[in-house]
Amino acid sequence: MAQFGAKRPIFAPTKTTPDNALPTYDYEHVVTVGKLVKADLTVTNASGELYADDALAEKVDMFASGSLALETDDKTDEVHAAIHGATKDTQSSEVTDSDGDVAPRGGLCYYKVIIRNGVRYFKGVFHPLVKAILGNDSAATKGSSITFGTSATTFSPDATVTRGQSVTFLWKANNSPAAEGTSAFTDVAAGVYYAPAVAWAVEKGVTSGMSATTFAPNSNCTRAQIVTFLYRAASAK
Repeated sequence: MAQFGAKRPIFAPTKTTPDNALPTYDYEHVVTVGKLVKADLTVTNASGELYADDALAEKVDMFASGSLALETDDKTDEVHAAIHGATKDTQSSEVTDSDGDVAPRGGLCYYKVIIRNGVRYFKGVFHPLVKAILGNDSAATKGSSITFGTSATTFSPDATVTRGQSVTFLWKANNSPAAEGTSAFTDVAAGVYYAPAVAWAVEKGVTSGMSATTFAPNSNCTRAQIVTFLYRAASAK
């Protein structure tokens, strides 16, 4: 069996939550959360044993809690306001999160695409009662961005890091400072992306190269070299 993606996370706020029955939903305010990148479900079970008079007296093994982490793309401000209870200004369209926001409870569903024995199946996933919480967010300018992709559409997360990439990570993590000169390495051309990073690393004593005239920017960076770069860069601050 192979799984090829998950799609269309849809949230519907609850209308009623009767006892011993599934909630009913307000289908007039259903929203598509965004384009689903990944969904991770974590379940916590409560378990334990109590012994009395040298014998097992009580045993608990039951569901305690669960959380679903959704990674989405293209989530609009309208959807953010709907699932987090944020306030959207009707004049400026500005969305504001505040301490008093109350995220509505609702049902969440999406579907997975599964291929088994060459046949494609669509498997629906439904969580009848959930409540959204704000996740983490990060942003960086192009100049201080630490990581970069190997092309316009790929990142290559499992590829081995080269020496040129390693010093570039460190250089960008230090806000891409300009070096006073250039390196003397014959294998670091002036126009390559890692040239200013190598010059900075030499100036700060982060690296002295593989020899007096070579840096070997395209060679794999070993664990020993990486920790040495990190140690020297931290000491240079």
